[in-house]
Amino acid sequence: MHPSERLARLACHGQCRPDPERRAHHDRLLQVESDPDAMVDLFETAVTWAELEYSPQTTIPPHEWIDFAERHRWHDADRMLWIFGLATDMALRGSPTADREPAALGLAAGSGICPTLDPVEPRRHLRVAGA
Repeated sequence: MHPSERLARLACHGQCRPDPERRAHHDRLLQVESDPDAMVDLFETAVTWAELEYSPQTTIPPHEWIDFAERHRWHDADRMLWIFGLATDMALRGSPTADREPAALGLAAGSGICPTLDPVEPRRHLRVAGA
């Protein structure tokens, strides 16, 4: 049994059945938690998503990464949601299209991974007691 198959068995629920064409990318995403090179690959894909043509038949697209992270078992699930969330945010910021808007991800405007900072509240000046 190939190590990625063993990892897939440990991390996938019984309902997880990726398309055979997407199996290699699926298994690579599962390695993100344990293999630094896989994490670098994830972020490299995120950074170049808007610039390069990735095959939708063989690649799980960024708008599915958070759902992917939620559907799988991890040693540190919160950390993996954070990692996949950051990668998703990076990838989808590159090129605004209808399928990459926050609403397409089920998010309200301004409630994404990086919340909207506007409007910025004015600075408050604190006084030291007795001064």
